[in-house]
Amino acid sequence: MIACVTFETTKVTDPIQFYEINRVHIIHYVRDTSNQSNNVYQEFYDRVKEIIKSDSPREVEVVEHIGKVSDFTLMLKTVLQILESEHAEAEKSGEDCEIFVNISSGSSEYAAASAIAAMMVPGTVPFSVGTKEYTVDAEGVKRNYYIDSKPVGLTKTTFDPRSLPSYSIQIPEEHLVRGLRILDQRNAAKQSVTSGKMVAALKEAKLWYRDTDSVSSERKTSQRQTEAVYYQRDFINKWLENGWIRKDDLTGRYVVTYAGRNITSTFYTLE
Repeated sequence: MIACVTFETTKVTDPIQFYEINRVHIIHYVRDTSNQSNNVYQEFYDRVKEIIKSDSPREVEVVEHIGKVSDFTLMLKTVLQILESEHAEAEKSGEDCEIFVNISSGSSEYAAASAIAAMMVPGTVPFSVGTKEYTVDAEGVKRNYYIDSKPVGLTKTTFDPRSLPSYSIQIPEEHLVRGLRILDQRNAAKQSVTSGKMVAALKEAKLWYRDTDSVSSERKTSQRQTEAVYYQRDFINKWLENGWIRKDDLTGRYVVTYAGRNITSTFYTLE
């Protein structure tokens, strides 16, 4: 697991038990590495290590990474380096590698960078942790986050805004997403999802870009065979590569996976 520690402990330690983690990379900030006493950031990191050591039923290796957690570029670089090193080690040992990335703890820059990094590297699972109970009650909030009886929050003043660097991440192709939605809808309605029926539905939705209709009537059988090949190549294979569909063992039908349903519910939702 990868996590960042600033002013949280349980948001880092609880998921370690939940996911049965055996190694956790913790990123935190130390203003002066030569003098770590009386440093609030160091105290939170030390407490996290203490909880992991005392509460884990198994041995958990803690790998420390010190860096400026408010630096987006540095956080992206650090998380990517950790992911690359873990995957390289797993490949060398021939073991499976599943890495969980905690985007709920730490700075907002770390959260954004770690979420982007997790989406860039296959085999990575980003997750968030919601707060069930706070350490500060309503009176404590007013006492600590109000000034002159007016809500201010934890931050009193800010530095000037800093633009984040832009990284190009390709969104899924529209015809693949809309075609996948058609497959899911036909499955839900218990309609046929054979290549012929799906090609007809894709044509009706104007998602079929192959010129396969300009054939004579006596060549219709050949046309259907050609369209089946194109449907497999242009849609089925790509859906499978992306992990958006799987073949049901009992029915033999292609069904949309959880990942695929996330795609259809997120992209190209306007008709």
